[in-house]
Amino acid sequence: MNILKFNHWWQDGKVNPALRGKPRQALKEILPYLEKRQILILKGLRRVGKTTLFYQIINHLLEEKGVSPYRIMYFSFDEEVEDFDELIQTYQREILKEDFLHTTGRCYLFFDEIQKYTGWPEKLKILYDLYPNLKICVSGSAGLTLVRGIKESLAGRCFEFEITPLDFPEYLKFREINYQKERIDIFKEDILREFDFFLHNSGYIEMIDEENPEIIRRYFRESILERVIYRDIPEQFAIREPGVIFRILNILASQPGMLVEYKNLANDLNKDQRTISNYFEYLKWSFLIRTVYFFSSNLLTSEKKRKKYYLAYPAFSLALSGEPSDELKGRLVENLFISILKVRFFYHSTTKEEVDIILPIKKTLLPIEVKYQKRVQKKDMSGLRSFMARYKVNKGYLLSYDLEKEYVSPLGKIFIIPAWKFLLFSRYYLNLPDLKDII
Repeated sequence: MNILKFNHWWQDGKVNPALRGKPRQALKEILPYLEKRQILILKGLRRVGKTTLFYQIINHLLEEKGVSPYRIMYFSFDEEVEDFDELIQTYQREILKEDFLHTTGRCYLFFDEIQKYTGWPEKLKILYDLYPNLKICVSGSAGLTLVRGIKESLAGRCFEFEITPLDFPEYLKFREINYQKERIDIFKEDILREFDFFLHNSGYIEMIDEENPEIIRRYFRESILERVIYRDIPEQFAIREPGVIFRILNILASQPGMLVEYKNLANDLNKDQRTISNYFEYLKWSFLIRTVYFFSSNLLTSEKKRKKYYLAYPAFSLALSGEPSDELKGRLVENLFISILKVRFFYHSTTKEEVDIILPIKKTLLPIEVKYQKRVQKKDMSGLRSFMARYKVNKGYLLSYDLEKEYVSPLGKIFIIPAWKFLLFSRYYLNLPDLKDII
């Protein structure tokens, strides 16, 4: 078994700088958990940087902690699927030169794309329970598979981190775009231009410096969407027509935030309703789509009503639909906020007023409507007013192109904020130390 090709630090004691990339905020959040016994699980879409984070962690162990390179093993199940027990035995026999039970000091095991190996939760559980001196770190790009494995076999034995593309402030940092927060409007034109680029690349590090839109579209279509649809999903599920799943993806790309009835879609595609339902589960499994539920004070009711679906990031829609019309661009900006804020709920009244985003934050609710346009009319705020009146909320946001204004009414205040500015200072507007405080 050739595991040397995955672990070049066994030869020279360091991680190849080309593999490390720039340190991310996520790295700072993960490192404190490195000394805990629990398994670290990094989950997220393909190409978001999970493997790079592994290399950054390994580099930290080598350079900052002085860990012997022979005590660190990395293996990618995306490259080749080997016998797990043989992999572990080979590492102990040929590299570590002792077994886990009798070794002194901690060993670090990194398993990339772990969901590719059938029975992985049980294998990790055995390692975790038998060898307290192991620190196990795994990554995966199959959401439902990881959740199921954690609940069934690894409950209480792991810490999870969802790895996403760069958010807007980190994107600007990576792009080395300088601005002063206290004088932000001076830099408006530059940041608006970057916001448009950000919409097209959605913070994927490999594309943030690419200016050719065709190259960007091909990257997302061929490196992520087609690979997941035609390779990853068929490897996990017995499906004969991955092309139908790709058709569903194209439909969602053309109408971000569409309300989906499986029965109607099944009729349109001439397929069984249960098949279509399963295909949506596979898309959720692969992190390719986001589900947003009708908001109700009874969350069980929310789950049963019709749902809105978005592709995981607007770059995916652009990869499939090409350059957008003004109307579609507004929906893509909405999609961007759905993705970054990890939105779970929208509002729809009996009189058909809507609010794109409802955020339960601590003990309150915050409605946010996206109107990516230069002019805002009174009717554009009707959904916000409806929600604020019904749920006794005294604040709401409307996200515009570049208009900034404040409306005061007996219901409370509606703040009109440029979308780019809200994205840049979202923690401030949401009054949160961290976006993870969104429930």
